[in-house]
Amino acid sequence: MSNFEEKDYKIFELFHKQWALATAGNMEHFNSCTLGWGGMGSLWRRPGKSAAVITVYLHPSRYTCEFFMANETFTVSFFPPDYKEALSYMGSHSGRTVNKAEAAGLTPVAMGDSVTYEEANLTFLCRKIYQHQFSKEDMAPEVQEHYRANPKSFPPDEDGEWQPHWVFIGEIIAADDKR
Repeated sequence: MSNFEEKDYKIFELFHKQWALATAGNMEHFNSCTLGWGGMGSLWRRPGKSAAVITVYLHPSRYTCEFFMANETFTVSFFPPDYKEALSYMGSHSGRTVNKAEAAGLTPVAMGDSVTYEEANLTFLCRKIYQHQFSKEDMAPEVQEHYRANPKSFPPDEDGEWQPHWVFIGEIIAADDKR
């Protein structure tokens, strides 16, 4: 494990260009999904605690969202470029119906009380410190329209209503940097 607070990360490239896998659960029962949105920064500095955080956004239709709600820790893992196809598979299939990690050729491994992947070259272990669903009413009209116009990406609920993403903020408690 590396001292993550002393490293220089290209935070604007990590999520946007590399993608990531967000994972919650334990080795017996976990799920992951591909992220193209996320952020790193600092929030709520407290005595004896790191203020370094990762923020991820999960749509409530994603199986992984259920795991994030039910678990206190999660990982965010980044991979070398040659794993883009595996990450694409992880983001286009549901863990409800298939063992995505196996099908994508990824090897789950424990990290703290959560799960990452042997093939990841950078993983952050986070302790969840906040979760909340975005408020539709507080979104700009063009963002609301983006949700409505993309039902394949943002499936509506049982009543046919579009649902905004959940926000999960995790305090970084460890990092595994193999780069």
